[in-house]
Amino acid sequence: MSLPLDDDHALEVAIRAARAGGDVAIARLGNPGYLRWKGYRDVVTESSLEVQAAILAVLHSELPEHGILTEEGPEDEVMPVDAEHLWIVDPICGSLNFAQAIPHFAISIALRSQGAIRLGVVYDPCRDELFHATVDGPAMLNGEVMFVQQISEGLEAFAKAVIGTDWPFSGERRDLAVRMMNLFSEQVTECNTMGSPALGLCYVAAGRLHAYWHLDLKIWDVAAASLILQRAGGTLTDANGVTWLYSDGGYIASNSIIHGWTLRTITAVLMQPKPPVPRDHDHNSMPRS
Repeated sequence: MSLPLDDDHALEVAIRAARAGGDVAIARLGNPGYLRWKGYRDVVTESSLEVQAAILAVLHSELPEHGILTEEGPEDEVMPVDAEHLWIVDPICGSLNFAQAIPHFAISIALRSQGAIRLGVVYDPCRDELFHATVDGPAMLNGEVMFVQQISEGLEAFAKAVIGTDWPFSGERRDLAVRMMNLFSEQVTECNTMGSPALGLCYVAAGRLHAYWHLDLKIWDVAAASLILQRAGGTLTDANGVTWLYSDGGYIASNSIIHGWTLRTITAVLMQPKPPVPRDHDHNSMPRS
């Protein structure tokens, strides 16, 4: 039987959970505790687990029947991906910034209901900026309606654009991102690395950036901000320009006006042939006389 869902109540709970997590994050900024490397360039701190615990305490208390999917595990926990109502939580979006006491990170909380994102909350505790949206309401920043910024049209809009990105951790996608960054830097006004994908998307929604792209994100990075961006009038696709819902990790967020130009720049690199990989004997063999 379908569980009743009150969007207004769920949003109020999500905001309260985000602020509870933000209070812990601010208290631990500069004192993150132990560091555990989940992978190359991928870190989790002791205090980020405390932030997560504060968020989950609110969600469990208010809506105990809902499922919860969190970035930080535990690793042996069965993911409740089939839950009718599922909270998707990233306790610290911008883990390296947080670990280094760089005040640019966010708490991200989304609610997926019956397969669709119904609400999203992204909270920047360092600036006390709360971005949120529901599926039927406007995108909001600290209680004020916000929209993407459309400074001009056509190619001129792309040339004037300020865009953001972040780096994949390693491998081929990181190499591709380097090449894309070089190409973007020749065409737009500025291309910044943000350190927090959720804030990158929200900054597009708020008109601070005109586009944000990334080649290797997870669902908790974008779930909340995806709805906020779209309710602000923005466009979100995967790196090939089709629905973001089935992305393999690549995402493009924009003010809609420059989406096509951003996509063409990315696909120009993706479509380039891969450079040949030298064989061992190419390095070790001596030329024949």
